[in-house]
Amino acid sequence: MGGSFTKTGGLLPELSSTSLIKISIIGLENSGKSSLLSKFIDNTHRKAVQSVLVSQGVYADMVNYKGWDIFVGNLLYPNYIRKAFKPYLLLSDIIIFIVDSSDYQQISSAKEQIDILLGENCINSTVFLVLANKQDIKRITTPQLENYLELSRLNCPYNIMPVSVLKETNLDETIKWILKQLDGHIQLRNNNNNNNTNSNNNQNNNNNTS
Repeated sequence: MGGSFTKTGGLLPELSSTSLIKISIIGLENSGKSSLLSKFIDNTHRKAVQSVLVSQGVYADMVNYKGWDIFVGNLLYPNYIRKAFKPYLLLSDIIIFIVDSSDYQQISSAKEQIDILLGENCINSTVFLVLANKQDIKRITTPQLENYLELSRLNCPYNIMPVSVLKETNLDETIKWILKQLDGHIQLRNNNNNNNTNSNNNQNNNNNTS
């Protein structure tokens, strides 16, 4: 992927025609998920966002935007990860977990959700980014939040970044970090896919020979 992208509206850059990045944005209610999506994509694609039934009574927003396959899930109840979102999270190249850093109750619930993500192995082979949103009215610092969420226990590439989605504070830096991390991640994914293809081809050749 490298630096081969151009910015053509919305904050997310357009990826090369051969790239497809699966990105999941999850968080508790009123954490800023929909606002972040509206900043990431342009006006035309905002109209294309679809609310999709992913499980009984559970909906998620989905849109494909210039090489980004975006999934947005609202963690209304603790069982939503297991009940509905896990298949999408497992296929994600990056999971963005957005937290209202001004709401202590939500911060506590966010830790419970991260515990579930770990227990369900949803973030073992992806890039995980926590966005500490609403830093313009923050009550907790980013290091404090990182310690409370116990992010150091993760075995995947991760980061926590302070942002204000409303004021677009630090969103450009967020995207730069995502692209930097995904360079290696996508290369690894492509190598794994190529290895699987080669393995299947060799198996087919062996079957034809026999």
